Order: sequence, then C-alpha cells, then structure tokens
Amino acid sequence: MWVYIMSPSGKPMTFEEIEEPIEVIGYFDGQTIRPLRFRWRQRAYRIAQIHGVWNHASGRDKEYHFHVSTRDAGSFELIYSNKNFTWKLGRACIDGS
Repeated sequence: MWVYIMSPSGKPMTFEEIEEPIEVIGYFDGQTIRPLRFRWRQRAYRIAQIHGVWNHASGRDKEYHFHVSTRDAGSFELIYSNKNFTWKLGRACIDGS
C-alpha cells in the first residue's frame, strides 16, 4: 500500500510498507526502549529523531512502534516484538524529490 502526502517543503512523500527484518542498536534501561541505529538492506542508518512511540498488545505479546527519522534518508517505522525479541522495518517514507 502506498500513501502519498506532502512534506513540509511541499514535495510529495511516499510511505511504502516494507515488513522486513532489520538489525537495531538501541538503548534499554529496563523500562524504556530507544532505537539509536539500524541496518536495512546492507545499509546502516543513524536515527536523528524519534517522532512518536506507540504499542499494540495481543494478549501478553506487545509490538512497540517507533516513528523515526534520519538526517539523510527519510522517515521510518521500526517495530520491536517482545514475543520473539526481533525488530522489523514496518514502513519507510521516501522523499519524492
């Protein structure tokens, strides 16, 4: 599914559903999870900002969603599953310039 919106600069942006496993380096203090960097398709991304965090529960299992951006590559939705302790890239927003 593709969703088109306009960026603050007025350029079109495309959200693409990805749903692929990724590697994440993050910070966990026993209560809070904060992704710092991730690797997707052999490329490393450094997270510049976390814009939002939400979770989805299914019984005892939870998925934690992070809307993050990088300085040079766009905006991403990272998803952590506490069921199997894995990360995946849910969606990516590619600048239409």
